[in-house]
Amino acid sequence: MTDWLALVIGNTRWHWSWFKDSELKQVWHTPHLSSQPAEVTIRHIWADQAPSELLELPIESMDIWAVSVVPIQSQYLAHLSTVRWIHHVPLPGIYPTMGLDRVITLWGAIQRYGWPVLIIDCGTAITFTAGADGQFIGGAILLGVRSQLSALKDYTAALPKVSPPLALPPQWATDTPNALQSGVINTILAGIHHFIQHWQHHYPSTAILFTGGDGQYLYRLYKQQYPTTQNQVPQNRTWFEPNLMFWGIAAYRNDATRAL
Repeated sequence: MTDWLALVIGNTRWHWSWFKDSELKQVWHTPHLSSQPAEVTIRHIWADQAPSELLELPIESMDIWAVSVVPIQSQYLAHLSTVRWIHHVPLPGIYPTMGLDRVITLWGAIQRYGWPVLIIDCGTAITFTAGADGQFIGGAILLGVRSQLSALKDYTAALPKVSPPLALPPQWATDTPNALQSGVINTILAGIHHFIQHWQHHYPSTAILFTGGDGQYLYRLYKQQYPTTQNQVPQNRTWFEPNLMFWGIAAYRNDATRAL
């Protein structure tokens, strides 16, 4: 069996996964590198965050199938001959400036869940990516939870920095921290609900998949905010799937689904 690595360099972190053929063994994340690009080793990039079992294998010779949306971070791997950069995914309807992380995530979703599908990717940005009838249909982008809270602190004179609340904040807050949390969280959830309802109106049998670093968090809050059964996707569909981007890379790597 062949061991190989999948990598997505995102806006704030490097996202890694270890595969043995088509079996996903483990996932972990590393921070962006901040020094000048140099001939760093994979072990140096991982530090102590990779699975210990993987470190016992000859990782220097493993293929790394990679996607990046941060070119300056990609430079750290420029000297490695084992990196196979993915630059194009054979998905009809995508536009030239569409982020490859969104494309590979949609590719993974359709390989595992089929058409139609709506992906709500919750990270630095929240993206809505929709596909049906064999092609990308469209989507939308807005600032993520932490990005919105940070922007309120950075672009005002007096508002404090607050963290995302652990539970649903009060709708009508009586202090500034709760007001910030209420405005951001309740507006994001309302926006998510709007996009889900609009998509389900056109594609009632769709899969709707939350993913990304805040995917499970917003999925949990969304279910609390909109608990009625009429707002749920069919029971045989999954709501939270953290590894769509890795399944997309795995599908691309597979000769049966990859266009060379």
